[in-house]
Amino acid sequence: MKLRNLILILIAVVLTGCASPGPMQLATGPMNTPVFDPVILNTVNDGSETVRFKEWTTMYENKELRLWGVFFITDKGAYLASWDSRGYEYNLRYQMKANDIKSFEDDTVVRDWWADSNLLVITDKNNIKVGFALNGKNAARSILNDIRKM
Repeated sequence: MKLRNLILILIAVVLTGCASPGPMQLATGPMNTPVFDPVILNTVNDGSETVRFKEWTTMYENKELRLWGVFFITDKGAYLASWDSRGYEYNLRYQMKANDIKSFEDDTVVRDWWADSNLLVITDKNNIKVGFALNGKNAARSILNDIRKM
């Protein structure tokens, strides 16, 4: 009887592992796989050769939550893309070329019912401000400084 129970448990574990979604079915898409860089560089088609920064995050406009997606920085700009798990492609939702960045600053979205979001706010030459809740905010700021000087 013990052997039978052990076999049933083993079969259940194996089937559960097989049923877990792969990266193509996740909201982040293949962000954490080796195919991310070539796929996303082909999507933005800005002449960049590398992805310098990437992080799953939320985007805010006027401190209002607008989108979730992968925020990434290439040699030529900053972008946010959402993954379409049906079409197996990233859709650009935000793009800012490096030479269009006027400034960036820190800001905070304060909430009563949830943790506050510390934002890296990017301002373009038209004074439009868009914020991103990034864990790697300091790294992103440093990279944005570098690409603006290129």
